[in-house]
Amino acid sequence: MTIKLITLDLDDTLWNTRPALIAAEAAMYQWIEQHSPTTAAFYPPEKMREYMGQIALAYPEFAQKVTQLRQETLWRIFMQAGHQRDEAKRLGQQAFDVFYRERNRLTLFEGVAENLAQIADRFTVIAVTNGNADLRLVGIDHWFDHILTADDGHAAKPNIEMFEKALSLASCTSAQSLHIGDHPQMDIHAAQQAGFHTLWFNPNQTVWSTQHTQPSAMLTHWSQLQECLKKFH
Repeated sequence: MTIKLITLDLDDTLWNTRPALIAAEAAMYQWIEQHSPTTAAFYPPEKMREYMGQIALAYPEFAQKVTQLRQETLWRIFMQAGHQRDEAKRLGQQAFDVFYRERNRLTLFEGVAENLAQIADRFTVIAVTNGNADLRLVGIDHWFDHILTADDGHAAKPNIEMFEKALSLASCTSAQSLHIGDHPQMDIHAAQQAGFHTLWFNPNQTVWSTQHTQPSAMLTHWSQLQECLKKFH
């Protein structure tokens, strides 16, 4: 068996997403307070998050497209605060831009950069994500051959569509493919359903809780990757 394709989850696999999201929401809300105090008064952060969840439930087409969901939420809250449609759209986009810049100020886990550089020379590397990180803004796009996202119209994991698309792009079989991700269902189980070998990124050394499937191998620190890859040759 020779691995030709490595697919990678992004959020919480290459970096810890939560600090960036907290900072992004804080920066966005501060911008809203400065540019539309009425909107900020109507929708403090917790209420805004609750409203976004309600929109996701009411409009399934937004539920798995995180960029569109946030943009729709912002447009609606500016409208409800009394801004005209075009002005609400403009303010919503500007508020989203503030959020998105901060959302992409991400710190890679130790060892990620070095290992991405190594695997980029040896394999086809494709990102497979339900999130909306911009690899160009993060500064690592040059190590990826493609990025597949639910935001771009692909079915979100655990649907296997993005894995199947990755196989097509890499012109290889699932037996020649390895997925690395942190989530037992969204990453490991989904990739195995597509026939991939799997490497579970588990930095907290959590006990595996899914009875019906097991990852092919486990990674607790990115410094272990090259040794783990030897298991797949």
